[in-house]
Amino acid sequence: MMDWHKLLQDFVLLLVAVNPLLVVSEFLATTRRFAAGRRRAVAAEAVLIAGGVLFGFIAAGQIVLDEMKIELDAFQIAAGLILLLMSLKMVLHPGSEPELKESHGRNVAVFPLAMPFIAGPKSILLAVLLTDNNVYSVTEQLQVAGLLAVVLILTLASMLAGQWMHKVLRDTGIDIITRVMGIILASLAVQYILTGLKETLNLSV
Repeated sequence: MMDWHKLLQDFVLLLVAVNPLLVVSEFLATTRRFAAGRRRAVAAEAVLIAGGVLFGFIAAGQIVLDEMKIELDAFQIAAGLILLLMSLKMVLHPGSEPELKESHGRNVAVFPLAMPFIAGPKSILLAVLLTDNNVYSVTEQLQVAGLLAVVLILTLASMLAGQWMHKVLRDTGIDIITRVMGIILASLAVQYILTGLKETLNLSV
């Protein structure tokens, strides 16, 4: 039986981790001198590349952890700490990533759009945690993969509608939503740390 509560929770977490609004902001800045057709091509290429990276981690992330003898509890605590630092940056300094200028020979669809803005540390860590082989069934992992595909489609749609979204939300609206997303991600990060510590210390509460 499908757990709709978990599906909704996983969808929100993936949406927060990818943060399409932040991607749109960087996309507009990076492609502002591109023709409309080239801009659409860059958006599609960035999402395809990021999707390949994220689905690759879903498929092989657990195998890598097992081969490196890294226990899930240790990974969960480390991921929680990293996510907490990133979420604090989203809350305190949204949009403070360094501005990356376009240069000759560099494919902006790969860097910075696909990585690190779409397939960044937050989304990669969540992709691994939400599809852990020791915790979730194959069906649940496929459901997470489907949710990730939906988030990537929404991200692509957001980039294609970037000019309109920026006109509606403006920088202030994007900052407010990014801060709210940061608070949600911070809560998730603390929960990961607490869960990892509880399992490591064999606490029953």
